[in-house]
Amino acid sequence: MISACIKAWVWAGIDNNDRDNISPERLTNMIALLLMLVPVLHMPVHVAYWAQGGLWQIGNLLLHTVLCPFIPLANAKHRPGLAKVLLLLLFASLITTSSLYLGYSSANHFFLVLGIFICPFLFHSHQSSQLWLAIAGYLILFLSLEHLKIDHLGIAPGPYMSLCRQTAGLGLVVTTLLCAYHIHRDHSASWQRVDKERNRSESLLLQVLPKPIAEKLKSSRQPVADYFSSATTIFADIAGFSRFTREHTPMELVTYLNQIFTAFDKLAKRYGLEKIKTIGDQYMAVSGVPESCPDHAARCCCCALEMQRAFSRINHQFHFHNGLRIGINSGEVVAGVIGQEKYSYDLWGDSVNLASRMESQGQSQRIQVSEYTYKLCQHRFIFKPRGNLAVRGIGTVPAYWLLGERPQQKQRMLSQS
Repeated sequence: MISACIKAWVWAGIDNNDRDNISPERLTNMIALLLMLVPVLHMPVHVAYWAQGGLWQIGNLLLHTVLCPFIPLANAKHRPGLAKVLLLLLFASLITTSSLYLGYSSANHFFLVLGIFICPFLFHSHQSSQLWLAIAGYLILFLSLEHLKIDHLGIAPGPYMSLCRQTAGLGLVVTTLLCAYHIHRDHSASWQRVDKERNRSESLLLQVLPKPIAEKLKSSRQPVADYFSSATTIFADIAGFSRFTREHTPMELVTYLNQIFTAFDKLAKRYGLEKIKTIGDQYMAVSGVPESCPDHAARCCCCALEMQRAFSRINHQFHFHNGLRIGINSGEVVAGVIGQEKYSYDLWGDSVNLASRMESQGQSQRIQVSEYTYKLCQHRFIFKPRGNLAVRGIGTVPAYWLLGERPQQKQRMLSQS
């Protein structure tokens, strides 16, 4: 019951979806709870000496204790500004009246210094004027009490005064520690959440961009553009996909593509390829970008053969009979990041265009490679000449079918990857 009441007090006026964030409203509620509990804990001292002047202080403490619940109530009514004003006024009123009644030597006015240090945590960043007004008010009040040194307006020196001074000192220490603990816990939790969100954001960024490119973007606002003298681009496309979309439900379509492209992603990672993008049912990746490697063409050829096998396996699982066209070409490329709102890492150059033509002018269930890729990989793989192809914008080029790996090369390639 007590725990439920404390939670209701602390979280008054704070949306359930916002409870993970540091909230000035929550701290306002917490300080209001301390403002009520500390006088209650001091009450026995004044009750014990009610005849020597404690009666007036009992009434003062009770009045402020009764008014404290109005602070979380104001937050609950979505009046956070009113809640802060009530807290600051009640705190200043309690400390000032106690200091004047118990006297300068009771050291109660030093609670105002604590209030000055807590003020910055009670306001949002856009409330700087209210913050400085609160700090200035507390500072003026503290300096006034410190300068005037008003002593024993209500009580005379004696055991009661001595006990009040000791109690005030202990209360100041305990209250300071409790406030510091709560602020520290909130900020530690907040930084942990910030780190978690930053790691999550970086993870999402790395799903869109290669790690070296993501690092460049974070360290500089300059456009990212790199030239690679030799890299290999691969395109894979599902044959007859338009008919396939008409014959299956959207859920079947998305589930199927998700399994296909997830399998391709795993293979790309296995062989060190960088996935560039998917366009509809087309998958594009590159080897030798953004980090150069001498065997980029061989890696693409190995990956293409594995893609064929993965595609056939998933087709059998779904009882589908689509084919897969794959095209590969090697050559120089330019790679860079385009876009501001949504980043896109892409490739440009004649070699990329030729790789795309190798795919589009290929055949279902076959891997077509250009002469450039063939020359780089002929000692590792088995090829069959297809003949010359007329490629728009490029001219007539020789093309080859990739049939498989040479047996003696297969194990070495897997160990290197």
